[in-house]
Amino acid sequence: MQTDSESMPTRPAQSNPESRDIVDTLRTAGVAPQRMLELDQGRALAQWQNRQGEVRYERPRHHALSIYIDKGEQARRVLNGKIVSQGFPGAVCLFPAGSRSSWKISGQFEFFHLYFNDLDVARCAEQTWDADPDKRQLSELYHAEDPVLAQAGKLLALSDWQAPGQIMAMDHLAQWLLLQVVSRHSGGRQTLPEVTGQLSLRYRRRLQERINAELGQPLTLANMASWVNLSPYHFARLFRATFGCAPYQYVQEQRLLRARDLLRNGTDKITAIALICGFNDSSQFSRAFKSRFGMTPSAYRTEAHFNH
Repeated sequence: MQTDSESMPTRPAQSNPESRDIVDTLRTAGVAPQRMLELDQGRALAQWQNRQGEVRYERPRHHALSIYIDKGEQARRVLNGKIVSQGFPGAVCLFPAGSRSSWKISGQFEFFHLYFNDLDVARCAEQTWDADPDKRQLSELYHAEDPVLAQAGKLLALSDWQAPGQIMAMDHLAQWLLLQVVSRHSGGRQTLPEVTGQLSLRYRRRLQERINAELGQPLTLANMASWVNLSPYHFARLFRATFGCAPYQYVQEQRLLRARDLLRNGTDKITAIALICGFNDSSQFSRAFKSRFGMTPSAYRTEAHFNH
């Protein structure tokens, strides 16, 4: 079975994820997620594949954005026993909390879900537009055309969610998706504010020092933005203008540079270095290190000690 909302991955969560009604409904219907990722502050991504069946979403307690990534013509929404809309590749659905919908599936298709809640919407509205969150009510959306979100679905499909550094990248993308939803599909379209200039020298130094001090900890876009009192939206744009790369790319580079120094000058085991530098395990660290420096951590250590 399937639904219109589509996409939810899994990342190591710092706390137990909230119960998600749509996830539970799909699993009860016999649909298993192909991959899932827990993100910051209870948000989550999931990729689903459904083949056939009927499913009904009954007033979920959370919001869900769904993006079809493959086929979808056989996914139909049903109202009072009649088909009222039909899916297609790139179709977008938005299920606000408390909405109700029924679906009939008669062929295979794949979709992503992004799960989020009222607090995410309120925080996004307040931080990005300094707007009253009570006026940002999400609209129900079924099999709509939205080229921007459809393109994001393609990016999600191509991304390796388990690759080194991808958790931060996926968190960044989820923040962007949330921003698009609130901007385009809640209580009237609202233009995103223009962001120009760069971070001040004081903020730049503060970020560099704080990131270096916390490389071994999970670092999210929202956390880093809070260090300089900016919304994630403004922070991401000013950070790129200042440092020439996205925040998650900068953090990944600093972690690898720290690891290289520890391999060259220290005696810690490679597994310990991986954890010290914020990688989930030694295999993930090894892949990232080899991609960046052209050799494995053990090979680099051997060469560095030989040339010392």
